[in-house]
Amino acid sequence: MRKVSNVFKYVVLTGVTLIFIFPLIWVFYNSFKTNSDLFENPWALPGSINFENYIYAWKQANIGQYFMNSIIVCVSALFLCLLLSTTAAFALTRLKWKLSNTAMMVFLVGMMIPIHSTLIPLFLMFSKAGIINSHLSLIIPYTTSGMPIAIFIMTGFLKSFPTEIEESAIIDGASMRTLFLRITIPIAKPSIATVAIYTFVSMWNELNYALVFLNDQSKMTLPIGLNSFKGQYSTNYVAMFAAVAITVLPSIIIFSIFNKQVIEGMTSGAVKG
Repeated sequence: MRKVSNVFKYVVLTGVTLIFIFPLIWVFYNSFKTNSDLFENPWALPGSINFENYIYAWKQANIGQYFMNSIIVCVSALFLCLLLSTTAAFALTRLKWKLSNTAMMVFLVGMMIPIHSTLIPLFLMFSKAGIINSHLSLIIPYTTSGMPIAIFIMTGFLKSFPTEIEESAIIDGASMRTLFLRITIPIAKPSIATVAIYTFVSMWNELNYALVFLNDQSKMTLPIGLNSFKGQYSTNYVAMFAAVAITVLPSIIIFSIFNKQVIEGMTSGAVKG
């Protein structure tokens, strides 16, 4: 009876998994077709595999340039977000100061504010600062919008660990810099991986900020670049599918590499708390 129950459970889980990943599989195998093959039978597998759509998307549709722009923006914003969030979480959980609880409340309030409600104020501020139509106009809001949830996850993770290790290191003469780099960062690796993947995916797929702050085609990111496949009278669907496959590939690779750290980072606080 137990074996039957386990088989049924795995069958259900496999079915649910296929439901979620099938749209991605459908986009992927249709990216190797021609538009006529797509309209003739969108569910059939491609008769032959060719990479013409990928070549067209990468070179002629400038997906390669949009891809590099997204890499520059997202990697820069992610680095700043992790740097500021880890130092803030360290200060909130390991240092003793009067306004630590108030500071934590301020960060939590930031989680409650819809990020796109700041579009107009930021546009006015960036216009006066002269950074509209630059990658900096995306890096700043991406960094700050990712910090509240990052600090929330990291502080919860660090609070689940005892402070005896850090106290012993301080007694042995370790400086705050050594304490942060040699002890806190290695301990917090699972939570850092969780934050990194969560914030990277949200930055990588973000459209509204990029659409408002960028108007130079050479600086646009991938979400805007996907619109280039839509014409006034027709749309090159198969090339757009190839571009979508290129767009989602980094997120899939990163999550596949760090999925164990993500699960550990999300569950360790509940288990050890």
